[in-house]
Amino acid sequence: MGTQVTDLFDCAKGKYSLVLHGGENGLTNSVSWVYLAEDFQNMPFLKGGEFIITTGLFTQSGVSLYDFICALMTHNCSGILLNIGKYLDLQDITSDIIEFCNINKFPLFTMPWKIHLVDIMQDYCRILLYNTQSTDHLNAAFQGALYQSPVHENILLTLNQYGFSTTADYRIIVIQNLKNTTRITFSLNHLKLKYHLFEHENLQVLVYMLSDLQTTLDDIMDILLFCDSIKLGISSTAHSLSDLSLCYKRARFCLAAAIFWNTTSANFEDLGFFQVLFSTSDLGLLQDIYKKKLGALEEFDTLHDSDYMNTLRYFLLSDCNLINTAEITHTHRNTVIYRIKKIKEILNTELDNSKIKFDLLMAFYIKEYFSI
Repeated sequence: MGTQVTDLFDCAKGKYSLVLHGGENGLTNSVSWVYLAEDFQNMPFLKGGEFIITTGLFTQSGVSLYDFICALMTHNCSGILLNIGKYLDLQDITSDIIEFCNINKFPLFTMPWKIHLVDIMQDYCRILLYNTQSTDHLNAAFQGALYQSPVHENILLTLNQYGFSTTADYRIIVIQNLKNTTRITFSLNHLKLKYHLFEHENLQVLVYMLSDLQTTLDDIMDILLFCDSIKLGISSTAHSLSDLSLCYKRARFCLAAAIFWNTTSANFEDLGFFQVLFSTSDLGLLQDIYKKKLGALEEFDTLHDSDYMNTLRYFLLSDCNLINTAEITHTHRNTVIYRIKKIKEILNTELDNSKIKFDLLMAFYIKEYFSI
């Protein structure tokens, strides 16, 4: 959803004699607004996604067209339209500029000097305003779908009108710390995904349709994780728009897990036993299981300022290997032996039975689940 460079080109190429000279693979770039840029010093005001129109007046102050285009690229602009005739000529568009635009997927167009800038900018603004209204409508529909199970028929009809089929496979990715969406929408558009990206509760929510295109989850994650501060919560696959609510809850839980574990992302399909805990509605039962299995040991640690809980956890996770437990906890093997003996006394149990070990490890997972 949203305006792409190709939308602006298609509506104006005949009417205003536009010619594409380079950067054809960037025609899918998202456009946030149309901006008339004549001064190199105004670059810091760009926010990303702007489609630039210029007469080349900046050349009068000694700035080259190549440097101007390079600066626009660093600010994530979507493309440039040159008004040829007074300050710029076709020969100013060198082979180096065309090569740069092709490599960076930055569309470069020209139009003759006789074209009035106000006319083409009015046409472009009308397109952008119309698409913005459509985007707002779609945002509202998706936000409504996140909290309805099943999704109301009217919302489904709205989503259908924008090309999102009710019966199809979808995935939701919740993204934290994504401040500027332009960089990722350029790449997502290039993949030709059917998707919608919107802000919700200070997070970015990406809903996309799984298709027959050779695009993997890893491909999408490579696009999203372009900076270290970004974290992702990835849902399982929903086979219908009606299941988006559950999908969203799973994605939010995964984001919380990624934050808790200090990892860049968490995928619901990889959570193992946490998938079962997430699906359990009786939280009181989980609390009872935890207290029954580990309550006494946790209480002992609290009263005696000991760390038997961590020793037992690492012991179980290392398949009851004393040497591995000693290495992980940075303690001597004999110390681990003593601690395990003491843990058995506190819990009044042995650790030589697979069921007992499973129950204790499950209790640790329950504790971690509530921490998330």
